[in-house]
Amino acid sequence: MTDFDVIVIGSGAAGLSAAVAASEAGAESIVVIDSEGQVGGSSRLAGGVIMGAGSSVQRASGITDDPDNLIHEYLALNGWDVAAGPVRRWAARTGETIDWLSGHGVPFFERLIFGGDERQARSHCVDGGGQALVDALHASARARGIDIALGRRVDRLLFDDGAVTGVESGDEQLTASCVVVATGGFGANPELLERYFPSAWVPDWSWYIGADSSRGDHFAFADQVGAQIAGFDRGLRTLDPGLAKLNEAFLPGWAVLVDTDGRRIIDETAPYGLMDQVLRAHGDRGFVVFDDAALRPPADLADAYRNSYKQVWPNHPPFRTKNYNADVIDDHLAQGGSKVHRADTLAELEAAIGVPAGNLSGEINRYNGFAAAGFDLDHTKAGKFLMPLQTAPYYAIEVRALTVNLTACGLRIDEHARVLGRDGHPVRGLLAAGECTGGILKTYIGSGNSLANACGFGRIAGESAAAVSADSSTREEARA
Repeated sequence: MTDFDVIVIGSGAAGLSAAVAASEAGAESIVVIDSEGQVGGSSRLAGGVIMGAGSSVQRASGITDDPDNLIHEYLALNGWDVAAGPVRRWAARTGETIDWLSGHGVPFFERLIFGGDERQARSHCVDGGGQALVDALHASARARGIDIALGRRVDRLLFDDGAVTGVESGDEQLTASCVVVATGGFGANPELLERYFPSAWVPDWSWYIGADSSRGDHFAFADQVGAQIAGFDRGLRTLDPGLAKLNEAFLPGWAVLVDTDGRRIIDETAPYGLMDQVLRAHGDRGFVVFDDAALRPPADLADAYRNSYKQVWPNHPPFRTKNYNADVIDDHLAQGGSKVHRADTLAELEAAIGVPAGNLSGEINRYNGFAAAGFDLDHTKAGKFLMPLQTAPYYAIEVRALTVNLTACGLRIDEHARVLGRDGHPVRGLLAAGECTGGILKTYIGSGNSLANACGFGRIAGESAAAVSADSSTREEARA
């Protein structure tokens, strides 16, 4: 006999979804173990946007969205460089997962948003954000009699004769028919960031917006049981000017983003996932350029500069710039800071940031022509965001995609959320879900990716865990 049917390590969206789904599928004794003193992990800090196709929320809004559309877009935007089998099974159930979450008390707004470059609005916003999602799943878990053990870090897996049989925490060993790893990512571990997500690592610049518990424990588990690791150097980074630790997902629409040659590279109102991809393709460095009117707009244009975001989320107040405003910029310069470059002419600004002479001036002149015409012929930014740069002084700030939002390197899983060993076979008794897995995501296609992954694969892992538990019980009965 084991102590539990299922042990879940981690109490974020993936772990709680796994525990509840396992209970619904027939597992009777389940415990969720978390190293922190509160439930939720990084999920409770999330914005609360969840991607799904074919949900009842979409249908109520008159949106027809076949999950096959999501599958195709997801695979295409990830360059077909993900584990297509698991992705297809997960993506096909995303709408169902939204309905499942709703049935467990997760409060969704009626209005959906476009989280990225998708053709249908399929990003569902939770009223109350990630905390409300966690609260609802936690309440469902407790209502089903699932034990929650907080403040207990799992030191290692119990591994015997090629199978995971439980966990060890401190001086206590707990046995189970199977274990679900849902420990989150590794963004809070600088050594692992440098090793497994090097494009997001620059000392004294990179920083992580998630929970301190995202230490990357899954890598040690993988070494212990001989599991595969997938997804090297993958995750989500947002642009950071390095002025202060202020996560700014979107650039204000009046900003101009250029590469190190002084050339524009994207519609500056693009989703942050696309911004990450494009900056990576241009050497992972760029400059945000603007003029003094952006900092101190004339009265008749104040509203236009203030309301400069394409993104309008029902679960979020209007977006406002955190870094690119007069208070932050003026204070940085007054303190003798060197990260903000200010010049009276564009030619002087070019020299200050080291771009070839004439490049930036020519690019801004071209951009100003688009602003006058109301049409961006290069990157199709909406006309209402095309504010000309013609009020000296001019400013440029180097930006890098070094705010770590999500890590996507971890345990390789199959379509049943079973962890794969180095021999290509599933490690018996071991499943995984959420940010601790790898190969599911290459590039972040839009808001709602991460929580959809966590909840969707959490459900799959829970269902698989219940099946393993039932099979183990059957074998024990047969031996008896």
